[in-house]
Amino acid sequence: MLALVLASAAACARVPAGTDKSLVDDWSMLGEAKVPVPATGDCWRTDASDVYDIVDVPGGVVQAPCENSHVIETAYVGQFTGAQADADRAPSLEQLADQYKVCEEEATKYLGGAWASGRLRLLVYPPTSGQWKGGARFFRCDVAALRTEAGILDPRKETLKGTLQPGGSMLLGCTNQVGTKESWSDLTPAACTAAHDTEFVGVVISAIATYPADSKAMDTAYSDRCWAQVRAFTGSPDSVLDKADVRYGYWMMADKDEWASGLRTARCYVMLPKKITRSLKGNGGTAI
Repeated sequence: MLALVLASAAACARVPAGTDKSLVDDWSMLGEAKVPVPATGDCWRTDASDVYDIVDVPGGVVQAPCENSHVIETAYVGQFTGAQADADRAPSLEQLADQYKVCEEEATKYLGGAWASGRLRLLVYPPTSGQWKGGARFFRCDVAALRTEAGILDPRKETLKGTLQPGGSMLLGCTNQVGTKESWSDLTPAACTAAHDTEFVGVVISAIATYPADSKAMDTAYSDRCWAQVRAFTGSPDSVLDKADVRYGYWMMADKDEWASGLRTARCYVMLPKKITRSLKGNGGTAI
């Protein structure tokens, strides 16, 4: 009886017009699988606390909603072309000189100023090996927010876009030294109207083309140019600066691979033997 009822029900079922009763021959083909391409304004988080742990590790950061805590933003996305795109593996960090130049220009547009003048770090990421094998040929120009000069990351929920415009929240300014006068290990931000002993005076480009592997080579690369920046920033001659025991310090931002890719700048600071509560810009002799 049960079999008879089921057969009768099937016999009464109506077939929609234009169909042929086949359930498998009219499905459209699925689209080709592609690696998602990141976009300008994407945000990223990481479990690392130090920016140097993620400099050349694109897989070490994970995309996150920008309204949630994140430390990195994508300022620009470009595409590899020519021989680089035809290679069987993604370029390594030291092979990204052309992309680094593009990223510097595009990051400046995104931020409203040169990234090196802010509490930021430029990161140039090719695809991971898995993404490259999947056909991805993009490169990301990312900027990471820093809490201190030593590279401690600064999680945030606000965008970095426009933060280096005049008066921007991420611009470098006055700081305090961590460590001793002879050996400081970090610089922490401070308002120029609060007690501080250090101030950012500008970015200097290396005077030498080879990677400075020791302190002597680093001084050759940056010392004279940094001191010139101090004089220009304070508007003070050497006699005034020497009398006040004014010193200078610089923070080279590149490791050896990044140097090869084009990152050859250092951030330069004027350093004082005492705390002051005003900026040295243009009035070094008076402020000191």
